[in-house]
Amino acid sequence: MAEAVPKLSIEEAYSTLSVAVVDDDPAVASTLSRVLRELGVNNVSEHTDVNQFIEHRLEHPLDVVFTDLVMPEKDGFALIDFLQHSNHNVLTIVVSAYSSLENAVQAVKAGAFEFVSKPFNIDVIDSTLRKIVNHQTIQHRLGKTDAHETSDPYLIDILGTTESISDIRRTVSIARDVDANVLIEGETGTGKELIARALHAGKGPFVAVNAATIVDELAESELFGHAQGAFTGATSNKKGLIEAANGGILFLDEINSMGRTMQVKLLRMLQERVVRPVGSTRDIAVNFRLICATNEELEEAVLAGQFRMDLYHRINVIPIRLPPLRERPGDIRELAKKFVERFSRLHQKTTANLSQSAMDILEHHQWPGNVRELQNVIERAIIFAGPKQIISAEHLERVFQTTRPITTSSNGFEAPLGISMREMEARYAQVILEQVGGNKSEAARILGIDYKTLVSRLNFSFSD
Repeated sequence: MAEAVPKLSIEEAYSTLSVAVVDDDPAVASTLSRVLRELGVNNVSEHTDVNQFIEHRLEHPLDVVFTDLVMPEKDGFALIDFLQHSNHNVLTIVVSAYSSLENAVQAVKAGAFEFVSKPFNIDVIDSTLRKIVNHQTIQHRLGKTDAHETSDPYLIDILGTTESISDIRRTVSIARDVDANVLIEGETGTGKELIARALHAGKGPFVAVNAATIVDELAESELFGHAQGAFTGATSNKKGLIEAANGGILFLDEINSMGRTMQVKLLRMLQERVVRPVGSTRDIAVNFRLICATNEELEEAVLAGQFRMDLYHRINVIPIRLPPLRERPGDIRELAKKFVERFSRLHQKTTANLSQSAMDILEHHQWPGNVRELQNVIERAIIFAGPKQIISAEHLERVFQTTRPITTSSNGFEAPLGISMREMEARYAQVILEQVGGNKSEAARILGIDYKTLVSRLNFSFSD
């Protein structure tokens, strides 16, 4: 059993932080220090170069370092490298001008905890500090949480025995009790909604919204609701999805696809905790926990100007990254066996078995569609296996290859016979998506279509 979360107010938590600011511009360092102190951080030191900081660092333990990247002699990247190899649990926050955000994103990939832009926004700094405090709370409890098998039905559904998945289960069990927004990052098919439901654990409503499937013109009405007569077809008052999540969780999937206008409205709602239905003059108070998911790196979307930085900081308080299946091949055997049991029951067959040759194929496949692809392959293989109940390499090869004949036109273009144009588009979109590692924005760019059209094609059911 994990110990209780310390009952510190956010102000008390801030006051316990020991922070250093490293910037060769004294005015910038002074401004950031002032903002930190206004937020309640009492212990703030200022340093004009990395060498000076290192000398100070050896004498005075710290929790957090805010550092510029471009400095004479040793730069911010050198400081990040030093802290990573000094065996101290110091979090690095990169400070960068908006025009230099690309360097900041690279610094995060190199090991920095977060990045903020100049000029300083007190709300962004506040969100960053909250993320630091929640990270410390979770890490403290992770160190005291036994990694034994759990009987929690929601955690049991998070399949896998590798260290990365074990850590995610433990993080989820702790993050449930930390009242903060969560951002789940992972490629398509890694199980982001499964994690969201494990965080929810059946407490209150769970309202799932795929931002990619909501038409921009209807997004505000869908999320905030509308009043009768607000627009043509609004024949009655309608409660929005955000209000429907009161007392529970609002799960915004594919948040990276949300348009800029709705990003502004969502940010304002998160700040004020009220919604105003379209066509109404009345605000409605809302109280829910926000969990967002993205299949692309939001830092890159911020860098490209597609996602607001202030909203990014607001939703990314507790980050959870789901590794793709190719990064945890040790889980494939367990996942495959679980899916065999599940789909044997579903299709009312005696529990099937996987031959060793079939398992070898599964363990060496790259799984661009991740766990969802493995699940679909196992279900189809069980159907193909028939009464023999042994899934062989031949069954899997039949699943992986197309079963329709190929025709070649005079210009050399090859296409399966007997499928509709819609299915042809869907299959081609899926191929392109797999080739770009699940990055839907890049796939849409290559295909020459917008994001929502791509999502519509990917949602096409081949069994229709």
